[in-house]
Amino acid sequence: MVKEIFKIREADREFFKEFLGLNIEIVVDSLEHKKLISALDKAHDIRKFEIDLYWKRATYFFAFFTVVTAAFGFSLVNYRYNYLSPALAIVGYVFAACFYYVNIGSKYWQENWEFLIDKIEFYVTGNLYKVFFFENIRDRRPSVSKINLFLSKFIILIWIGCFSLSIFIIFIDKKTLSCLYITALACAIGTTLYYCDKSVEDTSKRDSETLRKFKFRKPNYIKL
Repeated sequence: MVKEIFKIREADREFFKEFLGLNIEIVVDSLEHKKLISALDKAHDIRKFEIDLYWKRATYFFAFFTVVTAAFGFSLVNYRYNYLSPALAIVGYVFAACFYYVNIGSKYWQENWEFLIDKIEFYVTGNLYKVFFFENIRDRRPSVSKINLFLSKFIILIWIGCFSLSIFIIFIDKKTLSCLYITALACAIGTTLYYCDKSVEDTSKRDSETLRKFKFRKPNYIKL
């Protein structure tokens, strides 16, 4: 029985050359075809997993923001503890900046698996994932991930504003401490940028420069 063969589209050949070692055609029910079906299923599963992690991370950060905001508000209105409010604002800024970069990273990995699904699904299920319906071209279709990115930027600005306000309140009585806090904020901004603001080029370069080793354990067995 002659098995059906489907050709790889010209635009996808370079991708499939690296992905399966094939760039012309795929035989139905062959090992490569089964790999393709399995890869599509796994890509969908990992995409759903990334979305689930996305919201779990957001919940974690908002829970922390609630605690820090309450502590900041208490210290700001209480003259005995208002010297601590800039420190709490710095902590809030660091977590807000990390929240922003976590959102960027989560969006990147979600889209990474979506792009992979876009590539593979044509050869397994057709363009099922790509199709969407609408009544009018002006129907609203806001991006949830972009809204979260905007919100994270807004939270960063709020914490910088809180820091400025708290410094303004204590500056006259505690000039030296205020200068130290300003220096600490500058260091916090620089540190978060250094450790969090990474690009594909940065991570790819690190992968190529990292030598990985492996070893199989060799257990000893005794026959009883």
